[in-house]
Amino acid sequence: MIFASDLDRTLIYSRKAMGAAFEAAEVIPVELYQGEHISFMSPEASRLLVELSKTALFVPVTTRTIEQYERIFYIRETFQPQYAVTSNGGNVLIDGVPDPDWQRHVNEALARSEDAKKVIEAFDRIASPEWVKSYRHSDNLFYSIILDREKMPLDQVEDFRKELAGMYWNLSIQGRKMYLVPNGVSKGDGLLHVKKLAGASRIAASGDSLLDESLLKAADYAIVPRHGEIYAAHMESGIYTFTDREGMGAAEDLIAKITEWFAAPPASIEDADAAVQAANDTNPQISETRKPFQP
Repeated sequence: MIFASDLDRTLIYSRKAMGAAFEAAEVIPVELYQGEHISFMSPEASRLLVELSKTALFVPVTTRTIEQYERIFYIRETFQPQYAVTSNGGNVLIDGVPDPDWQRHVNEALARSEDAKKVIEAFDRIASPEWVKSYRHSDNLFYSIILDREKMPLDQVEDFRKELAGMYWNLSIQGRKMYLVPNGVSKGDGLLHVKKLAGASRIAASGDSLLDESLLKAADYAIVPRHGEIYAAHMESGIYTFTDREGMGAAEDLIAKITEWFAAPPASIEDADAAVQAANDTNPQISETRKPFQP
């Protein structure tokens, strides 16, 4: 069994994102950056994840680069993940080392999307210093852009999102960051590769952003925090199961729900699978068939 989860705003939270209920609460520092703790986890979420990890393989899945992922010392030291998916699926780590077979697969997939230089040239046509603060080509796979979200021209960005689709790239906004990601790089594909490597039979997954939809599609059971891009886009669609709480409380909710799902009798699991299939049938974009990775 695998529990695959996005990290930022799903399991771990900045002070700003954790929510009012946790502002005065004791929380566990999980990430150190330039001498300062910048991300946190609730003690209850940690306790639940420790218990779940005794029976399920915990696989962190993140848009972060390898370097950014390694800053999260608490995940590395407490759970010692055998597998991790970083760079939005661009890298699969095995005991902390990138899998060369997966890197070859990703390079082949990238060739089917538009060249990164042409993508950033298209973005530069709508960008201005007023709302774009900086950007980087992360791990030579995707663009991570720091922005002033309040000054971002929404109509132009939505038009650019449509233009990107024709270039076989995707756009996602998370907090003050915008990500431009080629179709050949996805969390879901990376997770399916891990499933094959681990010989796992069932997957439960969680995530909050549109970049997590491929991750959720790859799972047999998926749950989404009651905040973020997916919640905003699908809160009334019936496609996803959401946590009862938002913010850091969502992490506690989703781990508890996933623990219940893994412990459920087979009949209940089959019912959940049927619900997932019904949701996929309702939303063809989410139920897109994926070509399995061949090493």
